[in-house]
Order: sequence, then structure tokens, then C-alpha cells
Amino acid sequence: MKIPRILCTYLLFIASLTTVKADTILGLYAGVNHWQHDLADGIRANFSDEHRSEKGNIFYFALEHPIPFVPNVKVQHNTIKGDVSGTMQVLDIDGFPQIIQANTTTDLSHTDLTLYYELLDNWVNLDVGVSVKYFDGHHPIHVSAMVQGREKIDEWIPLLYVKGQFDLPLTGFSAFSSIQTLSIDSNDVTDIEMGLNYETKMGLGATLGYRSLNVDFNKSDNYNLLYDNRLDGFFLGVNAHF
Repeated sequence: MKIPRILCTYLLFIASLTTVKADTILGLYAGVNHWQHDLADGIRANFSDEHRSEKGNIFYFALEHPIPFVPNVKVQHNTIKGDVSGTMQVLDIDGFPQIIQANTTTDLSHTDLTLYYELLDNWVNLDVGVSVKYFDGHHPIHVSAMVQGREKIDEWIPLLYVKGQFDLPLTGFSAFSSIQTLSIDSNDVTDIEMGLNYETKMGLGATLGYRSLNVDFNKSDNYNLLYDNRLDGFFLGVNAHF
């Protein structure tokens, strides 16, 4: 995969030019975002009168401190689900067809733990570190185009982490972009965010951005797991900085 190689080269270059820098004061960050992704569009349920819905609630907490060489910490929980409901025809015990209500859900919820250093901390900010994503969800199992059950996801995925931010002086606005990515064994995950943030002098703020999450698990075994492993969409949130 080209992205991790490029990212590794970039990190080594930055590290050769910059020393690890700690915050001058203790910083506490917290926020909540709603992500309008498109996970449900990738679920092939073959129901009649289908209704598709998504859940994308993101909560995060970060602590930045003035202790040199000790990484800053960010914890983020991502509730990410796509649901398809509708009706389907089945045969009862007497062999007669009947219509029943049915639904199926893909759950890609996960928690991120990120350890990072601030290499730049002024009107241009650069964070570099490592993350681990713990996925605790499930995929529907399809056999002959019909939902037959679900496969549990229980995966730990280590990732490289980079975030850049450009502050517009005296305005409270900033533009940011971040990436988490790595391909290991048969698992391939890339998580990209970009957006705009506004913060008041009191430390309260709001953010608007776009997120793309690509998840590729090789867990098919003897089943054909049909699901969309790429999610995209805008997110909107509020945050606080103390």
C-alpha cells in the first residue's frame, strides 16, 4: 500500500528536522460530532419496501501536557451503524407464503486510543504519533443473496497518526486535516478527516468537516460477507478546550 510508505517517509523527514515539543500548559479537549455517513447504502438485504438509516455519533477526549517526551493522549469512541429494514416473503410451517418485517444491521463501531507528540505548536500545528482502533461490531452474513446471520468483528488495528492544523490569526477559525492508516496482515484501515473549526475566547467551539473511513477485514471464511467497507460523509460537532 503506497500511503503508509509515503507517511513513514514523511514522518522520518519531519523527525529529522524537529525536536519533540511539549505544551507550555496543561490542555484538556472534549467534543461530540454527528457523522452523516453512507454505511447503510452498502448493505444488500433484498427486502421489499426498504428503509435505510445510519447512526454516527463520535465522542472524544484529549489531554495535552507540558511533560517532555511523554506523549499526549486522545481517546475517541465511534458509534457507526447502518440499518436496512423492510419486508420479505417466507414460507410458514404449512408451506404457505407470508410477509414478515425484517431488518439487518452492519456495526463498525470502534474505539481509538492515540498517543502523539506536538512537533509544531503555534499558528501552524503538527501532531504525529500512533493509534490503535478496537472494532467491536458485526457484519451480516449473506448466503444466496439472503441474510442468514452475522459475523462478529473483534479486531485491534494499529495505525500511524498525523494531524495538521492551520490557525487563522485573530479570527478563532482554523483548518485541519488528519490521517490514520496502516495495512497489516489481511486488515487494511485508512481514516481521513478534514474540516474547519471555530473556537471562542472562552474555549467553546464548533466544527464542520468531511470524513472518509476505509475498512477492509479478511474475515469471510466460508461465507460471502457483502458490505460496503468504505464510508464517506460530512460531520458537524461542538467542542470545548480548557
